[in-house]
Amino acid sequence: MSESHSNIPEKKDSKQLQKKEIVEEYRLISIDDYSYKDDDKVIDLIGVLKDLWIQKRVILGISGVVFLLGLIIYLGSERIYYSEAKLMPETSSPSTQLGQVFQQAENIFGIQRRTDDDDIRVAMYPYIVESLPFQLELMQHEVYFGDVDRRVTIFEYFTEYYEPSFVNRTADFIWRYTIGLPITLWNAATTRRPAENDGSVAAGLDFSLFRDFDEPRQLDNRIRRVANQMSNYITINREPQTGFVSVGVSLPDAHASTEIVILVKNLLQEYVIDYRTEKALDNLTFIELQYEEAKLTFQARQDSLAAFQDRNVNPARQTLLVREQRLQSEYDLAFSLYNTLARRLQEAKIQVQEETPVFRIHEPATIPNRPAQPNAIRILGGSVFVGLFLGISFIYIRRGLRYFLDEFHRKEPKIYQG
Repeated sequence: MSESHSNIPEKKDSKQLQKKEIVEEYRLISIDDYSYKDDDKVIDLIGVLKDLWIQKRVILGISGVVFLLGLIIYLGSERIYYSEAKLMPETSSPSTQLGQVFQQAENIFGIQRRTDDDDIRVAMYPYIVESLPFQLELMQHEVYFGDVDRRVTIFEYFTEYYEPSFVNRTADFIWRYTIGLPITLWNAATTRRPAENDGSVAAGLDFSLFRDFDEPRQLDNRIRRVANQMSNYITINREPQTGFVSVGVSLPDAHASTEIVILVKNLLQEYVIDYRTEKALDNLTFIELQYEEAKLTFQARQDSLAAFQDRNVNPARQTLLVREQRLQSEYDLAFSLYNTLARRLQEAKIQVQEETPVFRIHEPATIPNRPAQPNAIRILGGSVFVGLFLGISFIYIRRGLRYFLDEFHRKEPKIYQG
């Protein structure tokens, strides 16, 4: 028993010695001795660039084709000239100084309040220009177009003289005879041929029929097409910080774009003035009619009283006195009504003047010197970028496809065991 008891501490000492023999060792390695060959997360940039340099012919070929397409698009696109005028519409300003401070803060942060009725009307300007009555009024005005070298109506120009660009014709042809082929066939089967006239498309149309839409009207497809074109060419924007309203027109003709800007501005101004002053003008017309009637009545009563007094200088009978009092009462009543309506007439005229908005030209429209579209830097630079991207993508997609096909042919089919 004593020997076995003496062996127990010896085993404990051996375990403690084994634990002490375990020593952690750290060794510093220079960064130059570290190799990235086994690190899959690191991209070999030099290897990738060398790979692309070897395949440079493919990349340059695809980039050249895409750049050539971009050049064709740029040369075949329509030259669009943009003309713009900035207006300062009249708005009601806050009456207090604190209100002006809040309005300045709102303009700085671009906050638009809907409590001001004038702001709501300014926000309606784009919808007014896009409306059919406005477009019908606009397309009947004559404008000078440089390619025609004479003044013609906007409707006549877009139905007889306007020709889309090569790019637009090509895109329209591809669309009509590919995806839009069913719509093209349907339109060809349902569209009726226009009646023959003296050579002018506008000669067979009577625009006076479209001044009033109280009764159902059927529009000609050419009118609808020209109205849609003009809606796309005209832009109305409001700057929330300054409150300016920008009226812009984009057209293939520089002179016509500027003239149409002025025309749209005038028509919009007339439309807004008529809308703002319609109630006041109706009130003024009604008061003028009442004033004329009251004036005639007052003059008649005045003449009757004067004639009676001339015939009866000193009326002695009671009936004559009663008659004179009655005529005097009618005269006083007519004079009071006439005086009241005269004052109301002046107030109505002042009200019309107050309701009439003022449009001040902040930046007038001028004839542009160069086209705004197409943008050479955007089209040609974008075609270079897209060409390089497609060329590099083609190399790796082709390589991945080959790898997939090789693996597909080498792979043994797995037999399904049901």
